[in-house]
Amino acid sequence: MDLGIRGKRALVTGGSSGIGFAIAKELAAEGAKVILASRDEAKLKKAQSEIPGAEYVTLDMGSENSIREAWGRVGEADIILLNGGGPATGLPTGIALENWDKGYHSLIRSVVLLTQLAAPAMQKKSWGRILCLTSTSAREVIPRLPVSSTFRAGLTALTKELARELGKNNILMNNLLPGPVNTERLKHLATDSPAFFEAMAKETARGRIAEPEEIAKVAAFLLSNANTFVTGTDILADGGYTKAL
Repeated sequence: MDLGIRGKRALVTGGSSGIGFAIAKELAAEGAKVILASRDEAKLKKAQSEIPGAEYVTLDMGSENSIREAWGRVGEADIILLNGGGPATGLPTGIALENWDKGYHSLIRSVVLLTQLAAPAMQKKSWGRILCLTSTSAREVIPRLPVSSTFRAGLTALTKELARELGKNNILMNNLLPGPVNTERLKHLATDSPAFFEAMAKETARGRIAEPEEIAKVAAFLLSNANTFVTGTDILADGGYTKAL
């Protein structure tokens, strides 16, 4: 399928590894001009070398100054993947307020800021696609991930509001909620790797965890011209992992 995004500029935050990198590769394969963004320049350079024609910019989703500086270099984008990464883990009463603040800045405030920066050019062109990469924790609480659950659930409301504001200008905005995916983040969360991964796999309808490339294909559709009517909603890409209705 031709997704109709050849030549469009795509900013992929968290694009140096994991699901973000897989999405960047998928968009590039469809002809988009990809701009990778993350905090780690060494990882960015490595990722850039694996995606022909890609550019990169250092960007910390938890820092307003970093976001504004990076956007000044990007200029404008037709497609934006917003990927704030994984916040602090632990019990709600045991996570320092500083880490709750960091979660808010990287998962909520960054989305508001980047959307405000990107919207004027998208509105002028009457075309834009914005996607927040979140987690099933937005729909169903995952133990020891209260910061993720709290702010990613908040993104559901925020995205609905932004989608209603921007939709008449053909700017579509959604949240993509992956379940367990074979990434470094999931490995980091595992205390007993073999048993942890087996347990996660058994909870999915497919009996396995996903590969980043599988999530990337869903993201590419949502960020493309093939998507003309899906907006303001949460899309689960979890292999049947989530039990909530």
